[in-house]
Amino acid sequence: MKHAKRAVLVVAFMLSVSAVSFAADIVADSRIARITAYPDSAMISRQAAVKLSPQDTRVIFADIIPEIDEASLKASVAAAGVKLLGVTLRRQYLEEVPSDRIQKLKDQLQQLEDDGRRLQDTKNVLREEKMFLDALRVFSQAQLPKDLVTKVPAPAEIDGLYKFLDVRLRENYSAVMDIELKERELHNQIEAVRRQLAEIAGPVKKQKRFIEVELQSGQSVSTEITVSYLVRGVSWEASYDARADFEKQEVELVLYGLIRQNTGEDWTNVEMNLSTARPTVGGNMPYVEPWILRPFQPQVYRERKMSKLAGAVQSMAFKEENDAVMDREGLGMPTEAPVYATAQEKGVAVIYSIPRAISVKADGAEVKIPVSAQMLKAVFTYSTYPRAVPLAFLGSRVTNARDLQLLPGRVNIFLDGDFVGASSLGGIGPGEEFDLYLGSDENVKVKRDQVEKKVDQTLIGTIASPNRQTVLKYKLGVENYKSRKIKVKLFEAMPVPEDDRIKVKMNQVSLEPKVKDWENRKGVWLWEFDLEPKAKQEIFYSFTVDHPREMQVEGMSYGN
Repeated sequence: MKHAKRAVLVVAFMLSVSAVSFAADIVADSRIARITAYPDSAMISRQAAVKLSPQDTRVIFADIIPEIDEASLKASVAAAGVKLLGVTLRRQYLEEVPSDRIQKLKDQLQQLEDDGRRLQDTKNVLREEKMFLDALRVFSQAQLPKDLVTKVPAPAEIDGLYKFLDVRLRENYSAVMDIELKERELHNQIEAVRRQLAEIAGPVKKQKRFIEVELQSGQSVSTEITVSYLVRGVSWEASYDARADFEKQEVELVLYGLIRQNTGEDWTNVEMNLSTARPTVGGNMPYVEPWILRPFQPQVYRERKMSKLAGAVQSMAFKEENDAVMDREGLGMPTEAPVYATAQEKGVAVIYSIPRAISVKADGAEVKIPVSAQMLKAVFTYSTYPRAVPLAFLGSRVTNARDLQLLPGRVNIFLDGDFVGASSLGGIGPGEEFDLYLGSDENVKVKRDQVEKKVDQTLIGTIASPNRQTVLKYKLGVENYKSRKIKVKLFEAMPVPEDDRIKVKMNQVSLEPKVKDWENRKGVWLWEFDLEPKAKQEIFYSFTVDHPREMQVEGMSYGN
């Protein structure tokens, strides 16, 4: 009965605003059938089954909730012999304010904010625990040498202490990360509720939206009508799980789509596509300006129209040679890659078709959708640059599947089943080789120590020399505490003068590097070696820097 009354009211309204007369009006019972989600919007397709008579008919899709882009509105009809005359968006302004809905949203917002405070309290407790564990670690490092003077602690005691600290610190880190992910999701939910509350309770008049599809049929026929339109309030991004297995020498890389929406209506059991296209961004190339050279005039401000750089390109720190790890047609290619979604290129975009129905609530909460998985054959290598940070980073040169585009996104790293941290992945094309970094490993110890520094600035006796000579000697060390043999790439930067008055002379190197001036980077040396379990590799090198006595040389005062 209610449905019939609503249909009568809707038809009456549509007839009042339309100047075109139709023999019949049908209020369609429509449903969302398919969603194509973009990084900043979504194309929604609604379908309705109707019965047409041999006359002009107007089919009305009532109660369209989100604000839509009218330029994107289109319609299609399945039956042959039915002519589509046009499709139009109509609006009706409402005066009534649903107070019960406002109160419900206010209660929901209060509950979400209370949840946020509870998460913050838990995070504060974890911070205090982290401070205690850090203090305990510093105390143990300072106390242990003192204890060795009076007694020798049992190896089990030392091992137990370090294992305790390692486990508790990892658990603390994992718990903090979980809370931060929950806080991010909670923030999205709060913002979604606030927007809904502002829309309902704000001063702007509320609207009901209708889509009219005008048809002409020469016969009685049952058919399906589809309308599609672009909406905002939708986003998705890529996320990955990388699960490395040392024994099998492989990495399982799983791609997920993280989608959220606050369009005002829930999506329930809909066909879902994830597209890399951005229909809301203009398709024109930026204006190409001449490059004009003028005398510099600092006192004059000249406004110029310039396109913004989309993002900075950062070169990889430890890039392997293409042929040093694996053969492109051999170990490098993924094997037995299960397909979660069908990926296809359409123009400049890649579309992932999810093979199962998806539901996403309009609360801004993140929904994680499996997209693809592939098994990558890998030769694991540790790369380290102790001059910057005394850690060894695990990585491998791998090759993407030939039919899969990988988008930039966060990578959650798991080593032998344990979560060890997060990394990131850039955009990777089908069949492209790339470096997959799996975070640092505390079981590979790295050190860089300055073992000698001599400064000579005298000529004879107390007579000052016009030049100052500084001799520096360093020791690099890598030690393998893992239960298996590992490959190591050790990088070090040797001093490179940019002024003819500065002279650098290498005195001795205990082990010659494999590469000097690695990848045309002056002074960057690379050593490559294997380390057996419990084995250590030490490298000594020294050099002399000679420069005018009055000259201050950048970097020398820090002893690095």
